[in-house]
Amino acid sequence: MKNGNPKDPLNRKSIRKALRCWKNSQQLGEQSLARLGVVEARRKAAGYCSTPIGYGVALRDVLRHAIRNLKPDEEPPDPFEKRWRLYLLLNEAYISGRSPEYISAQMGIARSTYDHAQASALDALADLLREWDQHGSPEDPNLAFLRPEKPRFRRALFLLPPRPDHPIVGRSSLLQGVKNLLHVDDQPLAGMSGLPGVGKTTLAIELAHDPDVRERYEDGVLWVGLGREPDLLVLLSQWAVALGLPLEEINKLDRLTDRAKAIHAAIGMDRMLLVIDDVWNAHEGLTFKIGGANCAHLMTTRLPKVAHEMAGEGAIELCELDEVDGLRLLDHYAPEVTSAEPDEARLLVNEVGGLPLALVLMGRYLRREARSGQMRRLKAALERLKDAGERLRLSQIHSPLEQQPSLLLSEPLSLKAAIDISVQALDDVLKSALLALSVLPPKPNSFSEASALVVASVSTEVLDNLVDFGLLESREPDRYTLNRSISEFAGLALEDEEAYRRFVDYYVEFVEAHQKDFPAIEIETQNILAALHVAFERKIYAQLIRGANAFYPFLEAVGLLDQAQMHLTRAEKAARQIDDMYGLITTLERMGRTAQRRGDYDTARKIYGEGFQLARKHDDAKSMCALLQGLGVVAFSRGDYQEAEKHYLQGLDLARTFDQRERISAILSNLGTLAFSRGEIDQAETHFRDGLAAAREIEDRAHISSILMNLGVVLARRRAFEEADVHFQESLELARAEGNRKNISFLLTNLGTLASDRGDEKQAEMYIQDALTLAREMDDRARISHLLANLGGLATTGGDHDAAEGYLKEGHTLAREIGHREYTTLILTNMGVLMRERGDDDQAESCFAEALELAKEMGHRRFISVVLSNRGELYLGKEDWQKAEVDFEVSGKIAREIDLKEFIAVALYGLARVARARGDHGEAIRLGKESLEIFETINHPKSSDVTEWLKQ
Repeated sequence: MKNGNPKDPLNRKSIRKALRCWKNSQQLGEQSLARLGVVEARRKAAGYCSTPIGYGVALRDVLRHAIRNLKPDEEPPDPFEKRWRLYLLLNEAYISGRSPEYISAQMGIARSTYDHAQASALDALADLLREWDQHGSPEDPNLAFLRPEKPRFRRALFLLPPRPDHPIVGRSSLLQGVKNLLHVDDQPLAGMSGLPGVGKTTLAIELAHDPDVRERYEDGVLWVGLGREPDLLVLLSQWAVALGLPLEEINKLDRLTDRAKAIHAAIGMDRMLLVIDDVWNAHEGLTFKIGGANCAHLMTTRLPKVAHEMAGEGAIELCELDEVDGLRLLDHYAPEVTSAEPDEARLLVNEVGGLPLALVLMGRYLRREARSGQMRRLKAALERLKDAGERLRLSQIHSPLEQQPSLLLSEPLSLKAAIDISVQALDDVLKSALLALSVLPPKPNSFSEASALVVASVSTEVLDNLVDFGLLESREPDRYTLNRSISEFAGLALEDEEAYRRFVDYYVEFVEAHQKDFPAIEIETQNILAALHVAFERKIYAQLIRGANAFYPFLEAVGLLDQAQMHLTRAEKAARQIDDMYGLITTLERMGRTAQRRGDYDTARKIYGEGFQLARKHDDAKSMCALLQGLGVVAFSRGDYQEAEKHYLQGLDLARTFDQRERISAILSNLGTLAFSRGEIDQAETHFRDGLAAAREIEDRAHISSILMNLGVVLARRRAFEEADVHFQESLELARAEGNRKNISFLLTNLGTLASDRGDEKQAEMYIQDALTLAREMDDRARISHLLANLGGLATTGGDHDAAEGYLKEGHTLAREIGHREYTTLILTNMGVLMRERGDDDQAESCFAEALELAKEMGHRRFISVVLSNRGELYLGKEDWQKAEVDFEVSGKIAREIDLKEFIAVALYGLARVARARGDHGEAIRLGKESLEIFETINHPKSSDVTEWLKQ
């Protein structure tokens, strides 16, 4: 038998390297010696697999026989006789694992002699193997182990359930992970735990049928399903009979230990996979961990604790399927649904929390209903499955081989039955706690341990026990979650109304205590929303009013205005119903802010007005200040600066009278914004710095951040760019620490504007794009439309007209959808400027006309002035001096009325150019100089343009 490898692998080094891998079949099979012809002959003769492990086992057999052949005779070894050295040195060092010092002492030789003798032993072993590999024959008595062995009897799979009628989806990596555990050399053991219906048994069946697993464990599979109350003696008897043990002999063994030992002896050195399914008690499961040295054990359980007790590091927890894999499984049964009704299919997957059992049951039901070909029946079936109770009750009959160990043979398998098995194992306290926890929103939502303890009214020990039972999941410190199907099962059984009350009370108190701690609120957002919904549904009106108002600042900050509007509307009705005037006043102030944020100024003014009258009637000074501030913001937004100033000053006086320092800071900031809009830069800075001082006194980080941002804008106008940047960056740090994404978005926008003022248009766009991304994450549609307007303006200035049009069209559509007239007007104005720059004068005029109409409808004088000045520029370009003059005059008149200095100067500059075009150079110079004086007073960048024009 010739060695096919031209490079002789037989040398002292390769022999030593292989012997050092003696206990690891995988590593042995990867050695160069494993490719010897004599090893291949042994592998085939023994029927080992053509895998690294198979070759490793074969190489071990060959090495063992070769070392035995180094024995001088069959007498007991004498360590002091030199003729035994070759055998003893190799056998003791590599097979028995003795140290050189130990062997030297036992043989009575020096260490140097040991090293020399071992080298000789390795050479002798190499020579023998080379002789066998090149000239050996199975007919040689010394090589009888190379003769083919008699075919071994392969046992059939015993009581192994059939494979399911659906593909195994979303489990490839998990299956491979378990297979890896089952393929280790030293006592392979794996344990799978998971929720009822998550597919533990299905995966165990798949693994038992897997070709690689079957090849490795060629003597078959022993399968047992335990369930909650197993008859261990009977189940052991079934295994014993399957292994060929006489039943009458087994029946004589009354003790579990004796039967287990008999089965262990019968298995012997066979290579078998022992599957222990549905284990509820580690002691019961370990009763069946009785395979021999060549066996592997695989167990499944609902209880994570049991999996770890039995399998240790080999424990794996199964999770539900994600949406994509859930749809794939549903598609296997009901492709009509996933193709014709993809949204409905996606909803079903999410409604059952991705539990494979639920998806299989629903899929079979939908397939049955779809066979008629009537879409009506399919739609009716989909409608039925929207009901949690219907989903839980869907069932299927099964064969005896598919029988769940914990179900009666006559009981069909349903999601309800599968979950009920676990619930029935709970004592009254645990069951009551599980049912109470169903009031909390299910997975993917999570809830804190503190909330769980209050809602369930239990100790931490009870929560720990629910986790151990696998019904409550704990995936991160202090957070828990419930699978949706388990939550629905528990919710249908819940009768404790107080659980709902505890849920609402906890989260209302939580949001009141954390009104300014946005990161803390963000984690609990879904729980707070659910608590408000429960308060509304169960008419817990006092808590609804408190919770909706306490939650509002966060909802406003993250742009969830639709959610805010819904809960505030409910709170308003509740307050009127229970005659809670103070709650109503607060709610009206929040509702006014919501309307104002959406640009619905008429509604906002009406709501603020009603709230103010009620607050004055009930001497609620704090609310009067807030409502006056709101009325001021609405007036400012409409361009009515005098009205805005009046409301702000009234609110400020009242706030100072009652020492409401938070409100003082906020109104001073409003006054600063008003002054800035008028071009009164010094006054604006004074107001902002006073407001900042007030905010710092009370450590109001939210207002500190906002005012720093406003000061940054003022400093940027003064062209103090470095100082402005410092203010913006400090403001951004505070906003991020607070988790105030609304302010972060505003700050990124201002940083973009600052970059633009510095001439860095690329950096400007990056900042505004970041702000836009954040606004999209918050789904703040008003903010998105505003940012798109800014990006459109930047792109127009940069000459990228196609990009500008894309931004402005998207922003226009969005602003129209949400009914935000201010932003619609802004975008139409920017669109008009874009069309003017493109030379499309007709389209530009149309945009300006529409913007002007909207501004007039709102009574928004600032926008009227802005639109007219931009349209005046259009007419200048068309050399329509008459129309240009009219627009600039009206724009300037309105700007003077509201003291809008920037647009007074813009109008004067426009009129100056009209005068020059008509040949009235004296008037042109006069108007131009007047415009320049105002621009320089407010430190406006357009000063340089006017200066150059005057030089012409």
